[in-house]
Amino acid sequence: MSMSESAYRAERDRQTEILGKVIDKAMQDAAEHFETPMLNAVIGALVANLAESLSAVGDHRTRKQLRQLVDKELSRQIAALVARGRPNAPTKVISGGLN
Repeated sequence: MSMSESAYRAERDRQTEILGKVIDKAMQDAAEHFETPMLNAVIGALVANLAESLSAVGDHRTRKQLRQLVDKELSRQIAALVARGRPNAPTKVISGGLN
C-alpha cells in the first residue's frame, strides 16, 4: 500500500515539527550547562549530525537527492523565519538561494 503524495507530505511535515520541537528542547536544556550562548557550537553539531546522516545513505544517487533537498529546504526555512521576523521586508527563495 502506497501513500498519496499529499498524505506523504502531511506526515513528513507533522514528523518534522515534532522532531524540531525535540531538538529545540534538547538544545535549550544543553544551553543551561554553558556560561555563554554557543550558537557556533550548536550549528556545528547540527551540521555534523546532518553530514553523518547523509553519509550513511549507501546509494550515491539517493544521497545526492537528499543533499539537494537539504540545500533547498534549509534556504526555504531560513527565508520563512527571516520574513516572519521582518514583515516589511519580504524574502523570496529563487533557485534555492536566499534573496
